[in-house]
Amino acid sequence: MRSKAKCLLRPLTTKPLQPLSSHRHLFCLICLLFLSALFLTHSEAVCNPQDQESLLWFSGNVSSSVSPLNWNLSIDCCSWEGITCDDTSESHVTAISLPLRGLSGNLSSSVQNLHRLSHLDLSHNLLSGPLPPGFFSALDHLMVLNLSYNSFNGELPLEHGSNKFFFPIQTVELSSNLLQGQILNTSIFLLGAFSLISFNVSNNSFTGPIPSFMCMMSSPQLSILDFSYNDFAGQISRGLGRCLNLSVLRAGFNNISGEIPVEIYNLSDLEQLFLPANHLTGKIDNNITRLQPPRRRNTKGHSKLVKLNLRINRLIGNLTELEFAGNKLTGQISPQVKELESLTFLAFSDNRLTNITGALKILQGCPF
Repeated sequence: MRSKAKCLLRPLTTKPLQPLSSHRHLFCLICLLFLSALFLTHSEAVCNPQDQESLLWFSGNVSSSVSPLNWNLSIDCCSWEGITCDDTSESHVTAISLPLRGLSGNLSSSVQNLHRLSHLDLSHNLLSGPLPPGFFSALDHLMVLNLSYNSFNGELPLEHGSNKFFFPIQTVELSSNLLQGQILNTSIFLLGAFSLISFNVSNNSFTGPIPSFMCMMSSPQLSILDFSYNDFAGQISRGLGRCLNLSVLRAGFNNISGEIPVEIYNLSDLEQLFLPANHLTGKIDNNITRLQPPRRRNTKGHSKLVKLNLRINRLIGNLTELEFAGNKLTGQISPQVKELESLTFLAFSDNRLTNITGALKILQGCPF
């Protein structure tokens, strides 16, 4: 008889699992903690509740002729139209940008509670009323302010106390409003504006002397000052000559009187000097040629000054030579050049003027 083959079932043998090394275990633990923290950060990083409440107060004071602000409480306020938040766990509001939005109403003082706000742009709207008291000193993180082309009225709230002596503001755009009053040289906000680059209050109803305190050492980067189309009066302060990096000075269409300070002619970076329609007196002489880098005594080779407007004043003088050769001037020679009765030498060669033929006819009427 055949013996039946026995089928022997052998148990599978496996090697015992080796424990993870301490280094690998520590690495995995760190990765797990990092992913957990990352998940919690994103899940909890919602708009700061106090900032959200301030925004709701702001929206309650304005309306829009275009379409209502779609600021829905079911959506995180950092995702609302025109709102930007920082990337911290508290998600503070850092910017409000709602230009050309057709907004009307008043600017709520609740904006002052947005303590991390660095950019505020409400330009080209229909907003009105005064700016809230303490507006500037409360927003001590503000870098860019643009409220131009609205109907804000009243005086600038610059004199309310603050325990801060530094404000990071770089750009102040308040042009084309109904603002009035004086801009005093004792403003705490602007005296501490060490980073100020541009200050534009044109086309308002400001009175008093043109402020010059922003040209102190507190604003070494200041390059644009626009005071035009207001009711400023008095003489141009010599202090404006301390704005060593000034490229644009506009103060036309005011009630400024007196002479142009000699210090203005020392501004070697000045590109635009706009002072028409005032009551300026005194002489225009060879000082005008000092609007150029040092060591140059005429305007040949000078590429900085591109606009000089002193029309409709009471200036007199015996300017005999005017040389603008070797620049990149464009446009046309003004017919008013023939009103320079003492002029004996005029040079415009090597430029890009377009009315040379017409200028010859103009110059035929000159006395030289």
